[in-house]
Amino acid sequence: MITRHLNALAVQDPILRKNALREILELEKLPYTVQEKSSFNIPLGIKNFLIDPLDDSPSVVLCAHYDAYPGSLGANDNAASVCILIELAKNLRQLGINARLAFFDGEENQQAGSRLYVSKTDSKKITGVINLDVCGYGDSIVFTKKGKLKKTELKSFDDKIFLNKHSANNLKYLLPSDDRSFHRSYPVISLSIVPYWDVQYLRTLATFSGGAFGRAPEFDMIVEQMEISTTMHGGYCDTPEYVDNEAMLKIYNFTLQALL
Repeated sequence: MITRHLNALAVQDPILRKNALREILELEKLPYTVQEKSSFNIPLGIKNFLIDPLDDSPSVVLCAHYDAYPGSLGANDNAASVCILIELAKNLRQLGINARLAFFDGEENQQAGSRLYVSKTDSKKITGVINLDVCGYGDSIVFTKKGKLKKTELKSFDDKIFLNKHSANNLKYLLPSDDRSFHRSYPVISLSIVPYWDVQYLRTLATFSGGAFGRAPEFDMIVEQMEISTTMHGGYCDTPEYVDNEAMLKIYNFTLQALL
């Protein structure tokens, strides 16, 4: 079961969550390094867990944030994605596929962990980024893409036959995540899964623009109507019992086959 580590990761206490992730990586025999930074506005500081590639040649980064919205268990946002990334880390290594993997802290605090990673990583070592966020509830794969994918490991996200096979929806807008830290410098995919009807809501959200006066009130109203919103930021469905193993497997298989 791809959800087997979910309960350990879906806890309110950020210290317990950090410790759980460390223990799981050790249990799964995944060698990791820790990237840390103290911060005056983040009491516990930032702590990213990084799994290095098989060799130091340029490679794609697969990432997910493991922190949660304050007071939330963070099961779908974002422990489900962390569980998927752990499985991908194991199998990519077994298949001999070179990739960097990153479990980011501080996404709920203006993407502090991914911004730290970008500042400390040699840009020539990154060929593209796949960010997983909110990947455990729903039946419809959705993603956004930024940058030129044609000559990278992300080229499958431009392949209509491949996308149609997985019924994956290429959208112009998803709710902000750690992809924001990368999109100015690298090709980036931001990947989620949502209930079918939420796909249309997301298409509508893409038609809004901020402008001088910020988002229109209708924008927030639409976000509140989305079913996926109940699984995020302290929503009543952001608990382990609402996370679906089949939804997670869809994202896992889609991502793995895209890289293969």
